[in-house]
Amino acid sequence: MHHSDTRRRRHRRGFLTAIGAAFLAVALTVGMAATAHADTLFSDDFSDGNSSGWTASGGSWSVTGDSARALRQGGTSSDARSLAGTSSWTDYSVQTTVRPTAFNGSNRFVALLARVQSSTSYYYLALRSNNTVELKRLTGGSATTLDTAALPVGTGTTYTVRLDVAGGSLKGYVNGALLAEATDTSYASGRIGVATFYASADFDDVRVDSGGAGPTPTPTNPTPSPTGDPGNPGTNVADGWASVDAWGQNGTTGGAGGPTVTVSTASQFVTEAASSGPKIIQVSGMIALPGPMHEVTSDKTIVGVGANSGFTGGGLNIGLPIDNAVTAPPANAVHNVIVRNLNFRNWADDAINVQMFSHHVWIDHNTWTTGADGGVDIKRGSSYVTVSYNHADGTDKNMLLGHDDGNAAQDTGRLKVTYHHNFFDNTNQRNPRVRFGDQVHVYNNYYLNTGNYGVASTENAGVVVEGNHFENVDDPYHLAEGSSGDGRLVARNNCLVNSGAGQTGGSVTNPPYAYTVGTACDMKAVVTAQAGVGRVGLPGNPTTPPPSTPAPTPTPTLPPAGDLVGWATQNGGTTGGAGGQTVTVSDGQALADALESSSPLVIRVTGSLTMPDKMNDVRSNKTVLGVGAATLDNGLNISGASNVIVRNLTFRGWDDDAINVQGSRNVWIDHNTFDGGYDGAVDVKRASDFVTVSWNRVTNHTKSMLLGHDDGHTADIGHLRVTYHHNWFDGSKERHPRVRFGDPVHVFNNYYYGADYGVASTMGAGVLVEGNHFENVTRPTAVGYAESDPGDLVQRNNIFTNSGAPESAGDVAPIPYPYRLDDASGVKAAVTAGAGAGRINP
Repeated sequence: MHHSDTRRRRHRRGFLTAIGAAFLAVALTVGMAATAHADTLFSDDFSDGNSSGWTASGGSWSVTGDSARALRQGGTSSDARSLAGTSSWTDYSVQTTVRPTAFNGSNRFVALLARVQSSTSYYYLALRSNNTVELKRLTGGSATTLDTAALPVGTGTTYTVRLDVAGGSLKGYVNGALLAEATDTSYASGRIGVATFYASADFDDVRVDSGGAGPTPTPTNPTPSPTGDPGNPGTNVADGWASVDAWGQNGTTGGAGGPTVTVSTASQFVTEAASSGPKIIQVSGMIALPGPMHEVTSDKTIVGVGANSGFTGGGLNIGLPIDNAVTAPPANAVHNVIVRNLNFRNWADDAINVQMFSHHVWIDHNTWTTGADGGVDIKRGSSYVTVSYNHADGTDKNMLLGHDDGNAAQDTGRLKVTYHHNFFDNTNQRNPRVRFGDQVHVYNNYYLNTGNYGVASTENAGVVVEGNHFENVDDPYHLAEGSSGDGRLVARNNCLVNSGAGQTGGSVTNPPYAYTVGTACDMKAVVTAQAGVGRVGLPGNPTTPPPSTPAPTPTPTLPPAGDLVGWATQNGGTTGGAGGQTVTVSDGQALADALESSSPLVIRVTGSLTMPDKMNDVRSNKTVLGVGAATLDNGLNISGASNVIVRNLTFRGWDDDAINVQGSRNVWIDHNTFDGGYDGAVDVKRASDFVTVSWNRVTNHTKSMLLGHDDGHTADIGHLRVTYHHNWFDGSKERHPRVRFGDPVHVFNNYYYGADYGVASTMGAGVLVEGNHFENVTRPTAVGYAESDPGDLVQRNNIFTNSGAPESAGDVAPIPYPYRLDDASGVKAAVTAGAGAGRINP
């Protein structure tokens, strides 16, 4: 079952950023037509060559002189706006087309305005150059973000932007898709307008309709209505191709109607999986399977108990022995099989192989990491398969569909497979790689950091790729692969963030079953919350998935608000801006200005703030304190500073690091949430010292906490004394922390859930790891990592649940400060209830 690909490309790769994203916005408008639903209050297409009725301020406004006239703002050195209409307008919809032509820096925007009170007070829908759309309120020049969503935004692309205001309801649309909405009653009426912020753009076809429900695009090829909940599928209800009545099988029900057995050993499982007749096989715990592949017969449901069950070493073979002479579905083909809620690790061949005309197979809510060959391979005439809500974590050859280029006799007209709501998490290729299959349906998946390519359609396959979110994917989809000829591929309504444009060609008919395509740019949140093990119950249980992490024990003891422990208590202690003035900010620029003040300050942050730079400098003697649900979209750079406190903030979508500490001393980072960004959540480096990182939550992220710049930065020796305690590493993958040179580094009472590795000690560092709870962590503690030489690591009094063996070496210097070590058995409950933003009352 091993296959090789000789890489071949018939298209240009490496075509990233705004140019690639621009094609998405064009594609989103294909097949859409506007229909009026209300009285028109105002319209202007500038065909008369002037801007009568508009009042401009800032910028350089004119009407273009070409045949396609538009209102142009040509300057990029300031903010600019142009207003029209009357102040008495209340409930209405305002719409325009806008084509950004230049952005002068990061996080610049073009915008549509509604209920304008003055040039500094109004609602607006902004398209930002950092690939977001934001619904905001400006009050006296201070901006508050009401809602936000991911959206590729590029220059040279035209977007249809609409803002509906009806009572307190605000709704923002881009290319007909509702992307942002909120309730706000600050402004009841006002004019309309268009604006730019350090950007130039052309605006055209401005229209205002009464009633707050203006032109609504209507798909020319609407998606069929769903037959049930389009989110998490029911416990025993397969959707997609596995739900279709064909080949004598009506849908996919697995072992329903048969007995239920529970297995916990390899011999038990192998016997039950190969038995005849319907059966529900509950897998309890991780089972080491000998040999590469193990047979599964018809009418079976194989389901893991809880989130920590599955297989290591071996995989599942769903199908008859290979026979090239069989070119039509045999009567005894394996059929009606469900595989759900299982972990697959270190398989010797494939994790799951479906072959020889097997049909009606549902592979759902599983997690697989790395093994010798494919994660899920489907081939040799197999059909009516659905692969849904799985988490493929770092797999190389992920999902092959079709055996090889010479297998047309078995595969042509078959290989009907649906892939939906899967999390392709740092996978490399074959997501899927398709030969011959038609119609193959790939929708509402989330691709993150795909190494080689996402979807490949070859050998005249027909593939529909729609509503997926591709993030950091150089080559999201293309035709031909290796020595395989072109297939056909239709792509529509995908979300491309920092990704290539993809390649399409030919036509593909829609699959015949009912389904609903969710908004592509929402799939990151939807899929990461629902895909993988632990999100569904056993057969017969409620269909609502449990939370993304185990529920905490109620009413734990929370830490006192002023409970500073660890290295930040040394060297004179850490007090931040205590004794200085207290200021409250609700605007990103105002926060940046306060952070750079030379005076001690307690800075209270409210609302969702857009920071002016990727990394914003923080000077000494500052306390930065979130109030309520305060959120920052970029990072804080604590460089060459001392005595800094950062607490109770949510960092989301940062473009560099969320917090970078370099050349600084006495820093306390406490009770923050780090929810998905580009690089490190908290990096401490370049001889920084006396730092405590406590009660934080890192989720939806990979590179958590680096300690030490690189292997060559020997100036760190004697520094980098940092304490990490009571942090919740919630599905983050690595660096918790990854330590170079620091000695002693203290890591205690943290909760690790679902990591590739926990703590790594390298380059002579000394790390004490004690009283932590590691759950589903492949390598809890590591001595040496990648190319870095080993350090010393002492581990004691830790709990390891469904995790690998800890590594330790050498000894570590004594910890000089007083601290209370909680018993590791209570850490999970205490940390999940107490860590992150919103758990203290500032």
